[in-house]
Amino acid sequence: MKKFLISASLFFLMACGSSNQAASDMSYSSEPAMGAPMEAPIAADMPMVEKSVPPIDGGVAGSGSTAPLNPGERLVIRDASLVFQVADVAAADQQIRTAVSAVKGYVLSSSTNGTDADAVIYMTLKVPSDQLDATITLVEKLADKVLSRSMSGSDVTEEYIDMSGRLVAQEAARDRLLELLKKAETVEAAVAVNSALTDVQSQIEQLSGRMRYLRQGSQFSSLTVEIRPIPTTPIVNPEGWQPLEDAKIALRGLLDFAQNIGTFLIGLVVWTPIWLPLLFLARYLRKRWLTRTPTPPSA
Repeated sequence: MKKFLISASLFFLMACGSSNQAASDMSYSSEPAMGAPMEAPIAADMPMVEKSVPPIDGGVAGSGSTAPLNPGERLVIRDASLVFQVADVAAADQQIRTAVSAVKGYVLSSSTNGTDADAVIYMTLKVPSDQLDATITLVEKLADKVLSRSMSGSDVTEEYIDMSGRLVAQEAARDRLLELLKKAETVEAAVAVNSALTDVQSQIEQLSGRMRYLRQGSQFSSLTVEIRPIPTTPIVNPEGWQPLEDAKIALRGLLDFAQNIGTFLIGLVVWTPIWLPLLFLARYLRKRWLTRTPTPPSA
């Protein structure tokens, strides 16, 4: 009778876990290993099985917390980007690093394209969300000219609340499975419970990881910065005046003009059988028309 109650409870918990899993778009399969039941209790093996599935610590509210949101609290992930020009790219890079460090932020990535006066620096910064606007204002003050500015945000409050509810349900299922594991008296029952427990624990870890990511993303914003040098236009051609090259260009233009004239004359000669008869016909018709036109009497 006791084995029947354990098997029935296990089936109910596994069915609940499968339903929650379909709602979160995460699929898993529970295939209990088959083996001959043993009548002798296996209580000595139980502590080892329990240690393999440590409970999840919800923790306190913070960047790595999975605690429920406070009333009215919202999670918004904000991102911004700036493209600007400065006279000294290296100096602006150092000033931005110092400013980000002062607000407890950090440089996620940085790269440089070009060298010396033509260098362009690309930076991805992580700053506290409540310091994003102040950091953008500070960076813009360093710029001689702001070329582009953009900002976007994503409200993930609803997703976090939904995951928080699913996490509570999965943790409750884990606790019930742990109780069943303590009561298991056969290898078959212990293996089946442990298999279901592993699947539930996997779902708990996935939900917890996603919730921590959303909290961290809402507390730290990304700021992408592109620092460009101010382009310089030379007043005088650095190569100087080159009269020989100018003469070559002028001669090439003259030859092109002469070639175009020659091409036109050759075409005119080739098309003579067409345009010459038409020219004579036009002159003939004009003369006949002038001959037939009466001359007005003189006064």
